[in-house]
Amino acid sequence: MTFDENNTDSEHLEPAVADAASAGPTPDFGRTTRRGLMTTAAVVVTAVAGITGMHAASASAGQPRAEQPQPTVTSFDQEFWDRQNLLSDLRYWIEALPGIKTSGYVTSINNEPADGSTVLVWHGPPDRLQQQILDEARRRGIPATVQQRRYSMADLERAVNQLVAINSGTGVFRNFMVNGVTTFDIDFDGVIVDGDYIHPPAEGNAAADTALAQTLTTTTGVTVKIGHSHSELL
Repeated sequence: MTFDENNTDSEHLEPAVADAASAGPTPDFGRTTRRGLMTTAAVVVTAVAGITGMHAASASAGQPRAEQPQPTVTSFDQEFWDRQNLLSDLRYWIEALPGIKTSGYVTSINNEPADGSTVLVWHGPPDRLQQQILDEARRRGIPATVQQRRYSMADLERAVNQLVAINSGTGVFRNFMVNGVTTFDIDFDGVIVDGDYIHPPAEGNAAADTALAQTLTTTTGVTVKIGHSHSELL
C-alpha cells in the first residue's frame, strides 16, 4: 500500500504495492508495489500475473499451414489459481470481521506462488480476534503465521497524512522532492519516503538521508526511512 503525493490507491493487491508481481511474498491488500507502489494508506495491492504461452507455426511456401495448438489449462495453472482464490477468500473474510478495523490487524502477506500460506501482520498482543483468524485459516487448510509489527495501520496512516501534507521544497522537505510515501512495506516496519534532493546536499546523500529520516521520525512518531527508488526509475 503507498500514498502518492498526488493520489493514493487501495484494495486488493493481488498491492503491488504496483510493481510487476514477483514470486516472493506479497501483502494481500490491494500495494503493495513495495517502494514504487506507495502502499495505500490502508491497503496494499498485489498483482498476480498468469502464465501464458505462445506457439508459432511455420509452413513452407505452397504447403498448408499447420494447425496451431489451442492453449489448455495445466494442472499447475489450476492449482495456482485455486490457491489464489482460497487466500483471497480468507482475506475478504478477515476484512469483514466485526471489530477488525480497530484491532491489531495490519494486513496479510500471501505466499501463494510458493506454498499457498499466509502471514498475518499484527500490531499488539495476541487476542481473541487474532486466534479466530488463525483458526479459520487452519479450517480452510491455509498455513498461517503471525508477523509482529511495532506500528498499527492507524499509526502508519496518521504518519503518512502528516507527511503528504508537507509540500516538497518547504519545511523539512525544503531540499527534497517527494515522489511517494509508502504506508506499508514488507521489509520495513515504518514509513518510507521516496524522492530525491533538489540540490546535492553538502554532507552527501547518506548523511542527509539519516538526518532527514530522524527529523521525520520525531515529527510523526513513526520510524521513517528515506528511499530513492522512484527517482532511479525516472
